[in-house]
Amino acid sequence: MNAHATPARRRGEKAIYPGKVAIRHAKEAAVEMGIDPGGLEICPDGTIRIFDRAAIPNAAPKDEFDEWLQSGRLG
Repeated sequence: MNAHATPARRRGEKAIYPGKVAIRHAKEAAVEMGIDPGGLEICPDGTIRIFDRAAIPNAAPKDEFDEWLQSGRLG
């Protein structure tokens, strides 16, 4: 969902992070396009990237503790 490429920031230049409204609008636009948002990346230059949930691999539990934690048995 990166519409325009912006040049890299120069040393000492202030970051231009997007606000809550811009992030919400990007998420709503992604949902309207049929994307199930599973994650997002916000860059210092104002770029917002939305990742489809299907594109994010499921994290398999590393051990029995992680398995119990993911299943909610540890509360």
